[in-house]
Amino acid sequence: MMEAGPLRSTGSSGPAAYGIGLALGLLAAAWLVGLGPLGGQGGLWAQPGVDLSQNLAGHMAFQSGGWRWPLLVSGNLFWPGGFSIAMTDSNPLLSLLAKAVVAPLAGGPVNLFGAWVALCWLVQPLAAIYALRGFAAKPAGGSNPDSAGSEDAAGPAAQPSARARYSACGPASLGRGRAIAMAATAGAMALLWPALLHRIGHINLLGHFCLLLALGLAARAVGRGAGLPFGRSLALLAVTILIHPYLFLFAGAVLAAPLLRRHPGGRRGWGKEAARFLALLVLPVLLYRLLSGGTGGADRGYGHYSMNLLSPVWPQVSGLFGAHLPVLDATGGQYEGFNYLGAGTLLLVALALLAGWWRGWRRWLPLLLALAGLAAVAVTPRVYAGPWLVVPLPAWPWDQIFGIVRASGRAFWPVGYALLLGAIAFLGSRLPGRWLAPVLGLAVLLQAADAAPLLRQARDRLALGEVGLPPLPPLPAGLALLRIAPACPGPGVDSSVAERMRLAAVRQGAALAEIRASRQPRWFNCETGLSDALETPLRPGEARLFFGPAIAALRPRALGEGVSCRRQGEVVFCARDLPLAGEPVPEGRPLPLLAPDLPPLLATGWALDAAGLAWSEGPRATLLFRTDARRLRLRLEGVGRWAGDAREAVLRVNDGAPLTVALPDLQTTDLLLDIPAGAAPVRVVIDLHRPADPAGRGLPAPVRRAGVRLLSVSAAEQQ
Repeated sequence: MMEAGPLRSTGSSGPAAYGIGLALGLLAAAWLVGLGPLGGQGGLWAQPGVDLSQNLAGHMAFQSGGWRWPLLVSGNLFWPGGFSIAMTDSNPLLSLLAKAVVAPLAGGPVNLFGAWVALCWLVQPLAAIYALRGFAAKPAGGSNPDSAGSEDAAGPAAQPSARARYSACGPASLGRGRAIAMAATAGAMALLWPALLHRIGHINLLGHFCLLLALGLAARAVGRGAGLPFGRSLALLAVTILIHPYLFLFAGAVLAAPLLRRHPGGRRGWGKEAARFLALLVLPVLLYRLLSGGTGGADRGYGHYSMNLLSPVWPQVSGLFGAHLPVLDATGGQYEGFNYLGAGTLLLVALALLAGWWRGWRRWLPLLLALAGLAAVAVTPRVYAGPWLVVPLPAWPWDQIFGIVRASGRAFWPVGYALLLGAIAFLGSRLPGRWLAPVLGLAVLLQAADAAPLLRQARDRLALGEVGLPPLPPLPAGLALLRIAPACPGPGVDSSVAERMRLAAVRQGAALAEIRASRQPRWFNCETGLSDALETPLRPGEARLFFGPAIAALRPRALGEGVSCRRQGEVVFCARDLPLAGEPVPEGRPLPLLAPDLPPLLATGWALDAAGLAWSEGPRATLLFRTDARRLRLRLEGVGRWAGDAREAVLRVNDGAPLTVALPDLQTTDLLLDIPAGAAPVRVVIDLHRPADPAGRGLPAPVRRAGVRLLSVSAAEQQ
């Protein structure tokens, strides 16, 4: 990545270099994907894991419904309100293509993820060659790019042509063969990239070619001391954000590199360039928000899914040092930070450093700063080297700033590619001709041998799917809507069962009452999903699936008249008008009548203290009972985050209008609630925004997150 020496134009090598890249991509796609997975059938698509089931469910559900606005909202997810497939990481760009073009021609939803995987491997070497040519480019005559005027400052007339100023991939004096050898090495090494092969289960994150294209644009701009080409950069970021937001964030960080140089136009020139770059970021985000209807909430977990400091250099799942070697993981989530560079890449980087690669650091300082920032985000303030915590900085405030990059270990991807391509570009201009081909060939062989276990795993997963997943119970015929009760706080069975059942329901043509999402809607959480599944009447054509702890809380009587519940292995299905197989589930205890005795009325989200006082637990608490009364009186107290803080709560009886109230902290409040006519049973829902920690206030509570204390529920006279 450092100084590569004076370079001249070798444009004639371009078509040959890209031709080799295309051939490599075609061979890799054909070998890795195969005809079955390419068509979206069998293999991984028949036996997907948790994340892929979520992605596929959104992809297929989006195609089976009509168009809505915003365009990315599928009415078959979180039915009937709808939900954006951008939040299920269902590759919005690919899904739009499928819905607008392919599904109408095919007569129904189609799975384009197989074609997407093939496209990623096809384009990967071409993008790597494009980036390499950016690293190898240098102003003619070896002039300092920092002293050259930018296109914005001096204007096009004052600038030599791009062909006159920069080489395509190596000095003319070194020959066309050298440039082609470098390009072939870059393409092959990019296909053998361990971090890419490790992502097979995260389909949309296979789009590493977006990061390589961003590196190519940034390297060209930094190398020539000019600004980014606005049109190409905008198109890249717009496409990238519609593939996956993580790729957009990392590509945007790389493209920020030209802003970090000393601008020849002074502050005014830098300000103009900064405004252009801000537009490059904002316009794709506005497009994403316009099509999706929102950007989703920031995740928490920054620091857990980080990169281990030794991950780039320590062999993991290595064909040379041991396929059994595990991924370095000191937090339980650092598998997301798997970034082993491979033996071939480490060889090239070591040789480049020995040859003095580091001496030209000033030329590439802006790009080095951008990449260093990405590396810092990847390791997070709590830095682990192997199992040891070597930098124990507190998570706050960094988790507030970078919380949206929850799986921060992925941020190192552009850094690894830059190390590889920079080393190839440097060695290509420094090694004697008789040594270059053997060194590059040895690097490719070492990388291939080292990545062999990951290659086999990737091919096997595509061909066979996730091995060892538990079998799924059959869905009832005629299913129109599936609701799955989440098991809070943790699943009682393999978590893949719920996600695979949702995918199976979508493939059967059913809508989903909820779906696991990478960025859940702000109004949805585990507690709301669980209480709705346990306490609301079933709709025609609806089946509900219960597993784990949710089965113990199930009361079939609460789901309406004529509901049948049957156990199939580790799960229970409930429906009213659908054929169900399995062992019948007892109806359980009857719903209580409204009475002064409070505990029988408590449904979900409550805990009793030693004095018998009911405390809400989490963001939702519900009551469920029978009564002939038409009005209720609730006597309760708010539990604020601090003394005197009023507690906001939203109350609703059955499907009635919500009532928003502010409950004074630890002060008794009487609320009167009307019961809708025909409500049987009566369900009172109390939703609480940001429950408080009572222990932090010294309150003797049996819960960790409280919003209200319930004193009594009684019938009130109709006025």
